Amino acid sequence: MLATHEQPLKTHVVTSDKRMAGVPAVLRYRSDDPFAVRLAFLDVHSDRVVDGIEWVFARDLLTDGLHTPAGEGDVHVWPFGPGDLTIELRSGDSTALVITPQSAVRLFLCQIYAIVPAGAEPGHLDLDRGLARLVGQGFGQG
Repeated sequence: MLATHEQPLKTHVVTSDKRMAGVPAVLRYRSDDPFAVRLAFLDVHSDRVVDGIEWVFARDLLTDGLHTPAGEGDVHVWPFGPGDLTIELRSGDSTALVITPQSAVRLFLCQIYAIVPAGAEPGHLDLDRGLARLVGQGFGQG
């Protein structure tokens, strides 16, 4: 059975050309994608996800980043000051630093590890459905 969880975040976003305070965001989790979390930014007027502004990364990265700098590639996470967390997002030549309270991220992680405990992720994967999607998209056809 599919289980989901969302955690609203208050963030400050710093880019190379500006700093934006109070950018609404949400962390999302789905038990059918148990290794991943999603960070989406919301339109301030509608609370809907801004098109194309959603990042998917490992929940272990978010967990590790609460305690020590973690990450490779496009997403890095590290503690910032006594109570904040920084999530660095890279795309091409652009970089954004997302600063949010650690308490909200800890709450989110507690909830999602209750949904799918560490080590239990493989039991929540639907490999048949995933393979069917690949075949339906023409992969494997030669």
